[in-house]
This record gives sequence, structure tokens and C-alpha cells, in this order.
Amino acid sequence: MWFFRKRDKTKPIKHKKVKIGFALGGGGARGIGHIGALMAFEELGIFPDFIVGTSAGSIVGALYSYGLSSKEIADIAYSLKKTDIKKKNWFFMPSSTELIEATMLKVFKKNLMFSELKIPFSAMAVNIKTGKEVKLDSGFVAKACCASSAVPGVFKPVEYDDMVLVDGGLTNNVPADIAREMGANVVFAIDVNPTRADGTTSTKLFKVLSSTLGVMMQENVQAKSRFADILITLKNVPSFTSSKVGDINEMIQAGYDAVMDKKEEILNLIKKKPKIKDKIIWRINTKVKSKKQ
Repeated sequence: MWFFRKRDKTKPIKHKKVKIGFALGGGGARGIGHIGALMAFEELGIFPDFIVGTSAGSIVGALYSYGLSSKEIADIAYSLKKTDIKKKNWFFMPSSTELIEATMLKVFKKNLMFSELKIPFSAMAVNIKTGKEVKLDSGFVAKACCASSAVPGVFKPVEYDDMVLVDGGLTNNVPADIAREMGANVVFAIDVNPTRADGTTSTKLFKVLSSTLGVMMQENVQAKSRFADILITLKNVPSFTSSKVGDINEMIQAGYDAVMDKKEEILNLIKKKPKIKDKIIWRINTKVKSKKQ
């Protein structure tokens, strides 16, 4: 199969001052596309110095930061059943995120702390007590990813210290600005859900609310993705929805192809001395309440 290709052992020429950040966006089941993107980067010999993720992107990002390869993460995706993620299927009768947490703890074999990760990692969430964006980068990794993935109406909010947290996609669905805040000077942002703002012809409540949420999220995606040096957008994913796991191979392939479509641009970028991209504007506009504060 395509993902058993031998990796090119020729490492790209990387400028010594380049610090690479991956910003992995939200998108529900479409987050599986991140696995293919990571496979492509591995094949190119490119590895991140920093990772930040939102929602499904936080889960994939945490597993990668833990030290798993993209192939190992793919194996986990293949083994998952819907009942490993969510108990109930009814909108407005949300499940807790305890199944997601249990699945991650099984992989980690312990309640892993952020300080134990091999790659610096952050997960994005929203504190509904204040309406503010929150960057989670300390404490328990699995619980932080649950908070980042707690889609309103689908999952219950997650209590985290004195905060009540929900899905980070509400304010920062493709957190390229946070990758730059963490120290990256070359940022690759991956958007696995480019059709979020396409709307719907359905009048069913869930479809209407889901489409409304997508339209609202698209504005923050456009605002935050400008902090990326390269925005990688998945194509050919109309058959997938953010709430259903379709053909996993096809989703992984879409992520792989999206990176390889920009292979030359990516390789050329990391060879050069990094430029300061919107640094002053970023410092003024980025107002993130860190977990450390």
C-alpha cells in the first residue's frame, strides 16, 4: 500500500536557523488526514520543533509529540471503533470525553504530562466561563486534548482547573499564530476541513447548526492561517464529514497528497534563512490566555 513506501534517506538541506512548527487544524473525523500529512513530511525528512493542535488536530499532535510515528498513529486509527470515542449519538444529549481520554491513556500507558512529551506541544480550547481562547501546555495531555475536542452539543465541556473548556475551533481552528508564539519561525498549517463554510441544503437541526458553526469558524481560520508560511489544505474530501469516519485510507491519502502537492515550495522554504513574518502585528493581535498564567 502507498504508506509502506520506503522513506527517502536523503535529508533536505535545512537552514541552521529554521525552527519548524506544525499547526494541525480541527475537523472531527477528517483529522485522520493529519496522519497522511505527517507521513509525507516524514518521507521528505522534515520533522517539527513545535506542534500545536486544535480538536482532532490536538489528538494527532499529542500522539506525534509523544514519539509515535505517523504509521503507528495510523495503526491506532484503524483499530478504533466509534464506541471508543463517543457513547451517545443524539445531538443535545452530549457524551462525556472520558472514552477519548481512556483511549489516549491506553496509548500513553500513564497519565502523561506535557513536560514528558518529546516535542513541545500545545492544545487549543475555549473557556466558556470567559469566552476566551486558552492555550493548554501544562498538566495532563489526555485531558487537555479532550478539552480541545469537546465540540458543543456533541461532547460535554471539560472542567480543567478553574476553567470550563470546549472545542478550540470556536476561536482558533488552524492555530498557526500559536506555533509562531511557541518559537517556530517556519510554520506549516494543515487545514483538513476546507468545506466547513460551504453551507447545507438540509433543514435538519444538526445540519443547520453544524453549517452555521462552520461558517463562523471559517473567519478565524482565515485570520489565523495568515501566520503560516505555507497553508496546506486537503482536497478531494467532499465524501467525508467531520462527524463520521469514512474510508481511513482515503483520508490519509488526501493528507499525504496535500503536502506532496507543495513539496517543492516546502523544501525551498526550509533551505532559506527564515524571515520575520508579521511579527509586530502578531504580537499586538495575539491575545491568548496560557494555561501557565
